[in-house]
Amino acid sequence: MLDVTRYTLQVLRGGFVVLLLGLLLSCEVPTEAYDNPLDEEVAAEKGIDTPALVFFPDKFDGVTAGSSVSVQLYALEVVGVTGAYLQVGYDKSKVSISSVNAGDFFGSDPVFIYEDDSDNGLLNIYSSFLGSDSSSTVSGTGNLATLVLGTITAGQSTLNYTVESQIVDAQDNSIVLNGLGEGVIDVQ
Repeated sequence: MLDVTRYTLQVLRGGFVVLLLGLLLSCEVPTEAYDNPLDEEVAAEKGIDTPALVFFPDKFDGVTAGSSVSVQLYALEVVGVTGAYLQVGYDKSKVSISSVNAGDFFGSDPVFIYEDDSDNGLLNIYSSFLGSDSSSTVSGTGNLATLVLGTITAGQSTLNYTVESQIVDAQDNSIVLNGLGEGVIDVQ
């Protein structure tokens, strides 16, 4: 009887060792991608110093032609801002502007005007505080606008802030932007 019990224990130990080895060998070490464009370190790695304007997300892969994508336009680590003029360039043969909505950086009811110059592939956005709030300022990182873009045809399309884009302080002085981000839409 003792030999049977010893044999059973050896089989159980052997099975446990095989199970443990199987679990260890089947595990993968996760590779995490830290590529959030709203992270200052990630932005710096991409050559974007703050204060800056960036897109979030800044890359769309495997988008189907005829579908839509939503991208947010962000001010990254700005100080004392009361208004913004954003000029976004896009490839009019690959994407179209479906909608443009105010972000929440200037509060719940900012002045918000946009013009889509689709002939030239340029979107102009004006946003600021209004009335008694016009002396208010915001600082930090915040969403200035949200775009919904329709994809027209396959290929890679780039969104970019032009050098005409600017943010201003309470005295309407331009605040230097050290970085202008870029967004990429890869349509299949």
